[in-house]
Amino acid sequence: MNRDHSSAMQRTINTIKVISVTLAGVAIVAMALVMLTETLMRYVFTNPLGWNISAVERIFMPMSVFLALPWLYLTAGHVTAELIYDRLPVAWRTGARIIGHLLLLLIAAALTYGGMVTVVDSFTLGDAPPPGSSEIPIPTWIWQLSQPVGTAALFVVAILETPNVISDSPSTNASATEGEDS
Repeated sequence: MNRDHSSAMQRTINTIKVISVTLAGVAIVAMALVMLTETLMRYVFTNPLGWNISAVERIFMPMSVFLALPWLYLTAGHVTAELIYDRLPVAWRTGARIIGHLLLLLIAAALTYGGMVTVVDSFTLGDAPPPGSSEIPIPTWIWQLSQPVGTAALFVVAILETPNVISDSPSTNASATEGEDS
């Protein structure tokens, strides 16, 4: 692979990583602010928000999980089976790495597809919380986007990482995660 192509892939991966962690961070901060606001409204002003639980469980929690997937993959912040992998014979490790990577691609593609089906169905049906309910009055498909967007970004990053996984060369993860351990 030529240097310009590798550099462009690295920039793409880093861009996805930064956007991923930023959006997930915004979701976590928003969740904390909503919870703080609810606490103040309930116990100081005796006027609870009413929609806070819906916002946290339907919008901010899924956003913080799904939108963080590319960042988690790139920083190896997810659960891994290194204990098993490190005990495999060296000759088996390449096969195990490739099988694991193929499973990741398959699962990310399935989650992206399933999420998009859900979003399109919600959009087509005009699904939204009923007026006067305790949910935020926005169309359902908007908050459902976090799953297909996050898993599609994970899929793209994993596709771009495939040559490194196959060759077991130093991954772009190494440069994508500089400073992460500090």
